[in-house]
Amino acid sequence: DRMGRGSSGVVLALIASLIICAPTPALAAFKASGESVTHLEWQENLQGEDALPFYEYLRLDLTDRANDQRIVVYGRLAVDILDEIEYGVDSRLYYAYYEKRKAWGDTDIWVGRRWVNTVAGIPIVDGIGIRTRKAGSYLAQLYGGSYVTLEDNQWDEWVWGFSLEDDLWQATDLNLSYLQKWDDGDLAREYIGLSAWFQLPARGSAYGELQYDMLSQIPAYYLAGVRLVPQDRWTFSTEFMGFTPVFDSTDIYSVFAVDEYQELKVTADYRINREWALFGDYTHEFYESFEDADVFEAGAEVTKASGWGGYLVGIYRDGDEDLSGIKANLTAPIPWEIRLDAGFEYNIYSRVEDGEDDDTSASRYWLIGERDIGRAMSLRIKVERVESAVWDYYNQGRISFRYRF
Repeated sequence: DRMGRGSSGVVLALIASLIICAPTPALAAFKASGESVTHLEWQENLQGEDALPFYEYLRLDLTDRANDQRIVVYGRLAVDILDEIEYGVDSRLYYAYYEKRKAWGDTDIWVGRRWVNTVAGIPIVDGIGIRTRKAGSYLAQLYGGSYVTLEDNQWDEWVWGFSLEDDLWQATDLNLSYLQKWDDGDLAREYIGLSAWFQLPARGSAYGELQYDMLSQIPAYYLAGVRLVPQDRWTFSTEFMGFTPVFDSTDIYSVFAVDEYQELKVTADYRINREWALFGDYTHEFYESFEDADVFEAGAEVTKASGWGGYLVGIYRDGDEDLSGIKANLTAPIPWEIRLDAGFEYNIYSRVEDGEDDDTSASRYWLIGERDIGRAMSLRIKVERVESAVWDYYNQGRISFRYRF
């Protein structure tokens, strides 16, 4: 990202140290909350070599309710202890911003690094944003700054955009958003986003989203759906979704032709009682360069007040590459107030290549133990084994310690 792969973690540590260890009269009005999560992972690759990545996540929220202001920081420190993993074990600053509510009337302002969520795009921005609300009318947002890519160092990408959300009618939610991204002085992306949600009779709703690429003049993403809850036991939903990969106009990949993907999905959930539930869905996948596929998935889930529970799911896919599989998990309370999860997943993949059937299989087994330590801490241990007819097997595990304050 803009701060470098290793330096973002250093900056995060400095910010946290200054806030926690050096309180000032200005910070005295802030109340601190958040959590720290420590991960130690063990990974065994196919060559039998071990990797030991370590992550320290910190989320810090300082709130001054009297003056309607807050400071929010979230990031991680990371190191590969055995230096075996080439990519991904990086320190990162996900967001760190100052927010002042009601800075001018009903207008809020924030400064720093923030994840902005709109239908037109979801950029991470090093910059500034303002948000204003007029009760019974609208909610408007405007933002801009440097475009952050957590995996790379970028100094010449900028982004700005706005969103406008209605607050005019009950049982209705309408949203209009716009985004521009610039790369070294060239317009790389220009999106317009629309979303709508309407309440229907009999506890139902209809919703839709559209993200339109202004440069290519194609819909990059669209979704339309209906959800119905005719009674307490039944829930039905139907969704139609389409997606076309879009690259920056300055990217070499933007000159290549890409296929549109579409899918139609129908889902039904039935709750037998407070403990047992059944669910199932059917998806038809539409491809331009491959054979269309049909996917069926069904299962059952149980959750008991005593802590026992579990689920069993089966899946079948019929297309250019067939898939049949099963996944199961059992949750049980055991002595010493430990919650234990044990499960497995087994899949068989089939396809025709050079006129002959090519079948392979893969399986995964896991065991998870978790225990609360008082009200603020918890410890979680997970071990996992993955087996494949092609890649043999490998093992991995994780120890996680969570502290909430």
